[in-house]
Amino acid sequence: MAVTVPVGDARVVAVRAALEPFAWQSFTAEFVCHRAVAAMDGGQAIPRPRGPRNGLSPQDECAEALVEVLRVCRWRSLTIDGLSRLLVCAAETWRQERAWFDVRLGLLLDGIG
Repeated sequence: MAVTVPVGDARVVAVRAALEPFAWQSFTAEFVCHRAVAAMDGGQAIPRPRGPRNGLSPQDECAEALVEVLRVCRWRSLTIDGLSRLLVCAAETWRQERAWFDVRLGLLLDGIG
């Protein structure tokens, strides 16, 4: 199931505001993604998942997932709105997949799954 975000979603607006004033096309994918994650979270921490994190914070893990999305598309040719929506949709997909992973892991650890 594809994740969509409504028009005017606050996270899209925040990502756009964090990138638009700059020459974001010249940034690395890593920089764009870390800036986008920070903007989406509004300074709030992402809840810590139960599973393995390879020493990364949840924000860094999310940013790395977004970098992988950008690596397979021509993101520099997108409009700022298109890029902002792509990043928010990708982050939401990552968070949903991570939540399901945590549910399944919790069931296994509790001996239910």
